[in-house]
This record gives sequence, C-alpha cells and structure tokens, in this order.
Amino acid sequence: MAQTESINRRWQKPKQNPIRSFSKDGVVAINLFRIGICSAIVLLFWVSSCTAGGSGPGLGIKVGAQTIESPIDLEKTTRARYELEVTSRRFCANHFDFALTFGGSSLGSFTDGYVGGDDGVLIEDTFTDDLYLLDLRLAARLYPFGAGGGIRPYIGAGIGYFWFLDSWEDEYSDTVEDPPGVFHTLTESQEGTDTVANGFFTFVAAGLTMPIRSNFELLFELQYDFDKQDSGFDFGGPAYMFGCRFRF
Repeated sequence: MAQTESINRRWQKPKQNPIRSFSKDGVVAINLFRIGICSAIVLLFWVSSCTAGGSGPGLGIKVGAQTIESPIDLEKTTRARYELEVTSRRFCANHFDFALTFGGSSLGSFTDGYVGGDDGVLIEDTFTDDLYLLDLRLAARLYPFGAGGGIRPYIGAGIGYFWFLDSWEDEYSDTVEDPPGVFHTLTESQEGTDTVANGFFTFVAAGLTMPIRSNFELLFELQYDFDKQDSGFDFGGPAYMFGCRFRF
C-alpha cells in the first residue's frame, strides 16, 4: 500500500523513501548522547578528584526560557528550557570550574494531512509531529572573586552539540465500498524519531551564584549560543536560566 507525503512541511528535510520509518540518524544521535554524557561525567569527576583546593563537585537543575527561530514559520519564538548540570570541583583557589550540561526545549507540535479519493477509494493520511531541540554542552567558568562574598559572579564559554528531533506519527487509512452500501476501512500507523538537523556550536555564559548553605546555592545565568545552525535552521540566541546547585 503506497503512502502519500505530507504537504507544506517546510521544516522537514525531503525523504527519498515516501514510506516513513524510524530514522537511523535519530538512533545514532541518542546513542552518541548516552555514550558522551556518561564519558564526560566520568571525566569531570576524575578531574575533580585529582584537583586540589576548591569546593566539591555539584549537581544542578535549571529552568528558564530561550529565544530561537521557529523551525515551522521561521519567526522568533520563546520556549521553556530545562537543564541538568554536572559541575566539577572548583579549583585554583575557587576561581575555576567545569560544567557539563544537558538541556533542551519542546518546539511544539505540528499536524498535517491529506484527504482524497482514488478509483472509488477514500484516502486519509494524517501526520502528527512533536519537535524538540536538545543539546549537550561543556563549559569552562571563571569566578573572578573566588569564594569571597555572598554573591559570586562568573563568566564562561564552551562548546556544545545539538539535535533538532522530530518525533512523528503517521496514520494512513483507506475506505472502500464493497459491495455497494458496505464500507471497509483499513488503517495503518507508523511512528519514529528523525534527526532533522544537528551539529557543533559555541556559546558564552555569565551568571551569579548565591550560597544558601555550605553545600547549596541558587544561580541565575544568561547564555548565548553562536553558529547553532544546520540544514537551513538557525537555533542560536539567548537563554535565561534560574536554578539551584548542590555541592558534595
């Protein structure tokens, strides 16, 4: 049974095969992310354990918003962003640390479809897509005043890798009348995840931490991503984050 392609999917890369299947690129991206984050966590804690001085490694949670170009209408949009951060021990008299962060946003849902007839057969094809932007980033951060004072400003920069993912579901059905007055409907559905765009990018960050207890701090952070582009999509721009961090 042949399937029809969705129309007006301006953010979607053309497919050579009109029958949609689970993307190998999506599987590879997810597997690479799992391997990368596990390896980076081990590396960060190894660096922390081998570095004298400074506070212990930490785990942080951040929520906020980022302003990017919508992949659907190419207009600026602001989306909620969530991050999980693993932080190394602060070293060099509490002036430096490293941070590995996994974060992302939902870019909304997109629905398209086709209804038509062919030789007495009613054809209905509906596409439902949930779009996500995920990234993994590694930053080096400088605390100019070390551990002194109640509020500790910092600046940082680093490199990251992003994935623009399309989690899709395709439901196809055709209805025939045989014999006259009796209708039969056959429905098929497929689902999967495609990596529409991905690549490396650079970013800068600036923020403040406010110690609440010896091992707990609040934080405010501004991030800006550069060259976060691939396949005609540009996801660069600012993100404003608020969160907390536990130091061990």
